[in-house]
Amino acid sequence: SCAQGNLQHEYRGSDCLQLKGHDAHTEVAYLLEHLKLCMFYSKNRFSEFLKFGGYSQEDVLIHKSRARLMQPSFVLVRDQKAKCFLLFIRGAISPRERLTAASSVEVPFHHIVLNEGQIDNVILGYAHCGMLAAARWISNLVMPPLRNAVREFPDYQIKVIGHSMGAGIGAILTYILREHYDFTSCTCLAFGPAACMTWELAESGKDFITSLVNRDDVVPALSKVAMESLRSEVMVSSKLDDPQDEAHLGLFAKISQRVAFAKSHMLSISHSTGKTADPDSSISEPLLKEAVEITQPEENGLKIDCIHEAYFVANPEQDLSAVSVDASAERVILVNNDGDVSVESAAGSAVSASQGDVESNATLDSEQASSTAKEEASQNLNGSGKEKQKESPSAPALRQLFPPGRIIHMVAQPSPDPNPGEGTSSKEAISIYETPRDLYGRIRLAPNMIDEHYMPSYISTMELLLEQLQSDNIVSRASDDL
Repeated sequence: SCAQGNLQHEYRGSDCLQLKGHDAHTEVAYLLEHLKLCMFYSKNRFSEFLKFGGYSQEDVLIHKSRARLMQPSFVLVRDQKAKCFLLFIRGAISPRERLTAASSVEVPFHHIVLNEGQIDNVILGYAHCGMLAAARWISNLVMPPLRNAVREFPDYQIKVIGHSMGAGIGAILTYILREHYDFTSCTCLAFGPAACMTWELAESGKDFITSLVNRDDVVPALSKVAMESLRSEVMVSSKLDDPQDEAHLGLFAKISQRVAFAKSHMLSISHSTGKTADPDSSISEPLLKEAVEITQPEENGLKIDCIHEAYFVANPEQDLSAVSVDASAERVILVNNDGDVSVESAAGSAVSASQGDVESNATLDSEQASSTAKEEASQNLNGSGKEKQKESPSAPALRQLFPPGRIIHMVAQPSPDPNPGEGTSSKEAISIYETPRDLYGRIRLAPNMIDEHYMPSYISTMELLLEQLQSDNIVSRASDDL
């Protein structure tokens, strides 16, 4: 996680599938067209966006220009040339939108899969609190006009498009819309999406969500669990660099393990809403029995409690405050007991169960903890802790968030042309790979990991990629003719 420099080779490994040929060129050109529309909506005046897209005022079905907390700016337009309804969601530009992104508690979110109008499956999971609240707010506003529009133009497709936080909100919104029969064809284009949902939910969206990642963009891997892991690795590596501190490494490892384990389990402790004392049973069993009722949570409660989380994020001294989730109402509750890690429980049993888990998982002696910490730190620093990372999705208590759907990654690598260069573009070749989700469970530090998140950087990389794919196509056609 802590390795720096050019890490592009990690996104073109043996488990990554390179996309080539005419199909790849067509898909990238299609994505670039929609990203330019998204950037015009986000960065320019609304009249300029309409002019750029060739839309009239009559094509605008609904538009909210002013962003508020948990209420991002968005527009729903009818694209008559493409026969689509396009829903653009703006990312975190204003302070209020950034507060939405900062509301990062993971709350229960479950997707009902419809098949010919009937419930076929229920995918249980968790999603980013602020983005879920924003997605539910948008869905309540867009569904009435969108339903009327779909009935008038039944052959039109629905596409949700966003960048960064807007992409995360758009992905969650796509899940919500697809739970309604009129909108089961809804798809999503997510550019540099924020990590916004747990593994199973993200995997279930592969057929209708495409997430595009640019080079070393850090945002798709940026989640609370990944940041906590990075911080722990940095602290452990600094201890390993000083031989005089080796005697204290065992104690440090035990403390770090306790804190990390406790934090990762805070969100798994739910207030009991029924007679059962098992915190997990209040999540899974009622959801499977009453799946339809889940799709209509109390929006106001979710909004208010996400605001508490924004306070929590902005106050690092509340580091060990407990966070609990009421699964039935999707509400987040913060409890501060003067630094003690504890949670109020209606049943009274969640606290002891959680503390018992921490104790049972933190009983390594100093020698064992020291050797384990050294081994894990060296593995992660050398980028070889992949097998351990692949196990993380199966550990539900971690609440690790990932980017949604099918992930394709634009990768830059040194050009095979050995001539020293005139410009940057001649020094590197751009290719595109379909990548596995576990690559985005860790934060990789790179010099341009922030700059490469912005839309202009995405656009310039996509243009270089199109040139590369076009030249590859010409070469392959020429060789075929021979």
